[in-house]
Amino acid sequence: MCTFDCVDSVFDINKTVAAAAFVIKRCGGTITAFLLMKMLYAAERAALASWHRPITGDSFSSMKNGPILSRTLDLINGKVLSTNSDMVKWSQHFSPRIGNDIKLVSEPDFDFLSQREVEVLEKAAREIAELIKQHGLIADFLHQAWPEWKDPKQFGKGSIPLPIEDVLSEVIEDENEAEKVLLEIRSVSSAKAALQTA
Repeated sequence: MCTFDCVDSVFDINKTVAAAAFVIKRCGGTITAFLLMKMLYAAERAALASWHRPITGDSFSSMKNGPILSRTLDLINGKVLSTNSDMVKWSQHFSPRIGNDIKLVSEPDFDFLSQREVEVLEKAAREIAELIKQHGLIADFLHQAWPEWKDPKQFGKGSIPLPIEDVLSEVIEDENEAEKVLLEIRSVSSAKAALQTA
């Protein structure tokens, strides 16, 4: 059974809502779930590469169209109980998914995001938008650009966990440094988890 010392990250609904809202607002107020996932994952990956910490604390998974933020996608798809506090907060700011689209209906407090988080979200959104202009549907392109992704079909599943250490090993060249960063992330997350249950 997983105890606090093996917690990779602690999900932060406030940062998640702010990050998703920032990206959707930047894209005109409406976005597809596919595009939102790609932009948020690109930002998380860049944050891990740049300052070695996640933004949202969400866990990652590999699906057929690439890496996703697991809890965030569940919120988008309404797979979280409507009475759950995360779902309540999410629903205050985003419309229920209509087809592939998610609409920003109310702006959250963007102060939950640091300046560097805002900058990496802006950069990720810009880069993914540019890739789409150049390559159209970009899932196959990003599978090559993000080698930590594994095709879940190889395992007979629709999705498989994408461990944060797999991401770190791709964005940090030095193996010892990547291991050190993983331990630091787990230490911070364990402290947060302990505070939440205190």
